[in-house]
Formats: sequence, structure tokens, C-alpha cells
Amino acid sequence: MSDSPDRPEPPVDRFCDLVMKGGITSGVVYPKAISRLAREYRFRSIGGTSAGAIAAAVTAAAEYRRRQTGTRDGFEILSGLPDELQADVPGTRGTKLLSLFQPQPGTRRLFSVLVRALNRGGAWSRIAAITLGLMEAYWLATAASLVVAVVARWWGLDWIGVVLLLLVALVGSVGLCLYRDLTGRVVANGYGLCTGLTADPKNPALTPWLHELIQRTAGIETKEPLTFGMLWNAADPPQVWSQLRASQKPSRSIDLQMFSTNLGHGRPYIFPLAESDVSADAELFPNRERLFFNADELNRYLPADVSDWMKRKGKPYVANPARGNHEPSTEEARRLGLTEVPEPADFPVILAARMSLSFPFLFAAVPLWSIDYSPPPGQRHFRKCWFSDGGISSNFPMHLFDGLVPRWPTFGINLEPAIKERSKPEDEVYLPTSYREGYGERWDHFDDAADAAQRLGGFVSAILGTMQNWNDNSLARMPGVRDRIARVRLNASEGGLNLNMKAGDIHAVVQRGEVAAEKLIARFSTHTPPAQAPGWDEQRFVRLGTLLKMLAERAPSVAIALDAGCPHATSYANLISQWTANSAVPDAAAPPGYAQPLSQQQADTLRRLVAELERLSLAMDAPGNQTAFHPIPMPELRVRPPL
Repeated sequence: MSDSPDRPEPPVDRFCDLVMKGGITSGVVYPKAISRLAREYRFRSIGGTSAGAIAAAVTAAAEYRRRQTGTRDGFEILSGLPDELQADVPGTRGTKLLSLFQPQPGTRRLFSVLVRALNRGGAWSRIAAITLGLMEAYWLATAASLVVAVVARWWGLDWIGVVLLLLVALVGSVGLCLYRDLTGRVVANGYGLCTGLTADPKNPALTPWLHELIQRTAGIETKEPLTFGMLWNAADPPQVWSQLRASQKPSRSIDLQMFSTNLGHGRPYIFPLAESDVSADAELFPNRERLFFNADELNRYLPADVSDWMKRKGKPYVANPARGNHEPSTEEARRLGLTEVPEPADFPVILAARMSLSFPFLFAAVPLWSIDYSPPPGQRHFRKCWFSDGGISSNFPMHLFDGLVPRWPTFGINLEPAIKERSKPEDEVYLPTSYREGYGERWDHFDDAADAAQRLGGFVSAILGTMQNWNDNSLARMPGVRDRIARVRLNASEGGLNLNMKAGDIHAVVQRGEVAAEKLIARFSTHTPPAQAPGWDEQRFVRLGTLLKMLAERAPSVAIALDAGCPHATSYANLISQWTANSAVPDAAAPPGYAQPLSQQQADTLRRLVAELERLSLAMDAPGNQTAFHPIPMPELRVRPPL
């Protein structure tokens, strides 16, 4: 199917969600894919991590413009992005893509070593490049070591001794300089080589370039940055059939979500944060994290317009008298120059994207502050927490928008290494075409390398990769998930840390992204000529079968736990009664998670729901109600945090 400009826009009620994997420069795979999907669908929920977060932010901006103006102008900007990134930058030896990565003056030497080591074939080649790069970067230490060796030879030291002395001098002097740069300048620069702000006045660095791109794509001509609230309230909301029930929260017109990793808390955060609870019980049960910022610190990471917005929309911290010494004082916040981050609706999209793409040591982590509740009351203070790359905790959060049964497709674009045995052009992008495909394991063939150093490096890399990706890899094999993930396979010189990718490599990766979109459309589009594609109907049926299977597996334990005769436990009927305030128990205590004792109406409703749940569990466990569906692999229904 051609991506003709004359093709009509998709109906206002034909949606898809999209999740994109991180991968630094691998993000060039997304623009053409997104533009192609936008011809068939309107984007409702968009998510990503790292480079995927960049693509998600720009996609949301383009969809916002379409909702506001009815035009595809934003997607046309997105479609032209690869040509911009692969163009040579005058006065430099690289492409526009490379020019976006700009180190600060204090970290420039180390960045030059990194660039020199890129696109090296083997372990020894990389080691040699790094060694020569360090000697060149710290040329003064190298020259001093050579002088020492020459003087030693002049004094009569034999050649073996001179060589050994030179090696010791080089390792000592260059190593000392490297240590001082790493522990001094890199740490002072936010634990990274680049903050994202411009160091070269002729060419913008990544953050200001991305901010300008988001604003231009969204069609915003003022200095106010695109915020999550603007996306939520965009025009042309979903049609009546897709509205949530009145008892639930109102739906968001465009739901953008991005992962970042809070290294201080040791877990991922999803931005935007949860909206503030305005109920009467919010004081007793706070429902979201509170984060604070120091304006001077953020100035090192954000364009001036965004920093000014944060200052205007941030909320001054005032200690709550009702909590006594359970929280830090107002004076401490004032002394540290801290302001609470804006409400989620006012949070800038560019800041969330920047926090998600903080690739360790390449991009500086972003400092925010939080309250440390681990000490006892009276000793609790604000502490800095560093937000680094979202890919540390989840590089491909395919589950981000999944309901138990889908209302519209949620597509994923995954990035993975090329498979040596699959070298044909049609193997560069893979999408399963039947239920019995796509659940095979992904392999890391590090042990196949002939060189021992490569095998050792591969072993360490496999450990780190498993720690990072085990959850994402496991989920991507599941029924109802694998069939909607287009897997784009990249060669060693493509994507990732290849900041200096050649124009030809960029073009090849871009084309694969477009092929991925074409395959998803051919498999899922509800109006693919000559007839409706089967993928969407199959997807819905598999997800229904998966849900029923998971419920059936859990049903026996639920029925036993709810039964009044469950051993060593108070029955739920008695629990409800003892926490219900009535004439028989006027001073009943509030049950856990409740602000007040149960009213009689709440108690009756709870009893009715428990009875219905028990009936459903018994029905699901009945022999005649078992489905013949075979999930591959077997899924499980578990309580998990919303991440």
C-alpha cells in the first residue's frame, strides 16, 4: 500500500496504540514507520523509552496537531526527519545525527575517545582504538612519559627496561588523568559526557533541537512548551463507543507515557506522574510520588523557555502542620531552593523525554529531589535522586497500555541484532503471521566468538543485557503480544552507540522502519483490500482466550480463599461485619485502606461483590467451562505495580 498524500485521513474512531523500544541512534527507525501508520490509524496512546521516548514525544506532538487543525503537517515533519539526520553538517566530519551529541568542555576529551572507538569490528580493535584515543586525549601525559623514557635511555637503561618504563609511565600518567576526569568532571557533569544542551553555537545539541522539533511538530508558535495536559485535552476526542463508563476516570484524548529510572529509589518511574488525588481521603492516603527541583540545577539541562515554565508552574513547598515532624520543614526547602514539580497536566513533554533518554555516561542524569521517609520522624530530609535512562529498568515496555481485552490494536516496534543465518532482505523485519509463530527464544551467541577476549566481553554483556531485558524479552513471547510486535533487525554498524552512523546505514534503518509499518498494516488494518486483514480478529480472540485461561488457573485458589470454611482465617462475612459501623458495633474501627468504618451500604455492596466473585470462581473452575485454548507460553494473572 502506498503512502500517498492524497490518501484520506483515517476515521475519527479508528485508533491504535504504539510502543517503541530504546536504542540511542536506533531511533532513526521510527519516523517513516510512524508516518505510515498515521495514514491508517489515529494514535491514542503512545509510549517509549530512551530513543523510543523521543519518537513517542514527537508522535504525540504530530497527533496533537492533527487533532487541533485536521492536517497531517506534523507527520510530514516527522517523515522528513531521516533526511535531516543523515545530512552532512558543514564544517564537521559527521552527520546531523552526530552533531546532536555535544560534550561539555570538561568532558570533551573523553567524548573524543568514545567516538574514536565506535564502529570497530572486534574486541582488540576497540581496545586499540580506546588506547590510542586516550593517549591522544591526554597528550601531555603521553609526551611526559616519552620524555621519561628518552631520558632513561640516555642514562643507559637497556631497551627492554625503556619499554617497560614507558608502559608503566603511560599507564600511570594517562590512568591518573583518566581517573581525575571520571571522578571529577564526569561526576560534576551529572555522571555523563553530555548534558544535552548546546556547546557548539553553530549547531544545536539534542535537547534544544528536540524541543524545537516538538514545538514545530505540534504547531505551537508561543514559548509555552507542549505539556501532557494539552495532549489529554486535544480536540477530536474518541467517539461514544470508546468512552469509558461514567464510573471510571475520563479518558485522555492522547495518552503519552515515558519511562525513566530513579536511581535513588532503584525503580522505574512513568511520566507523567499520577494526577493528584482531590478526594477527602487524599491526606490519609497520598496516591503519588512528590518530586521537587532546584531551578539552577535544571538550567543546565533545559532550554530557557522550559526552565521558565517550570518556575512559573512549580508549587512552593509548605510543610503540612497536620503531619507534624513527619516531613521536612518549609525552611529546609527554601534553603535548598526547592520547588515541587508542576502538576502532571502542566509537566513539559520535553523534560519527560530528556529524563527518559539519559543513557548512562553518555547523557547526564537529571537531578530531582524527593523526601526520604526512611529515617524516623524529625530526621527526615530532602534528598537528591538522579533520573537516568528508562531503558535501565524497561527498554521495551510493551505492556504499557494493555487491557485484559483490547479495544484497538497496540503495536510494538522492537529492535534486535541481525541473525546471521537469516541474511535475506525479507528477514530484516519480522512479524509473526500465525499464532504458532514468534514465541521462540532470543539468543545471544556470545560463546561463538573465536577470540577469548570477545567471549569474555560477550559474557559480561549478556549478564547486563539479561538483567536489563529479561522482563521485556519474556513478555514479547506471550500469546496476544508477540503477534503485534514488528521486530526490526540491525547490523553491528547500525543503531545503538553508533553515533557516527554513515548516511547509507541511516537510510537502511529508516527503510526497515517503513517496512515494519507496512507489515503491521497488512496484518491488522480493518480495511485492507480486497478484504479485512485477519490479524485484528485473531488478536482479539487470542486475548480473550488468554484472559479466560488465566482466570481459570486462578479460580480454584480464589474460591477456596473466599469460602467461609477457609481454615485458620476469619470469614469475609465476619470481617465485613466487624468493620461496619452500626447500632451493634458503634465504635467499629476503619478497615485497612479505608478512612472510615464501613457504612451499612458499603458493607452490603462488599458482601454482594464477594458472593459474585465466589460464584464466578466456581463457574470458571467447573469442568464443563474449561476452554480448549492452548496458550504458548502459559501466562499468569498476578498483582503487579502499574509499571
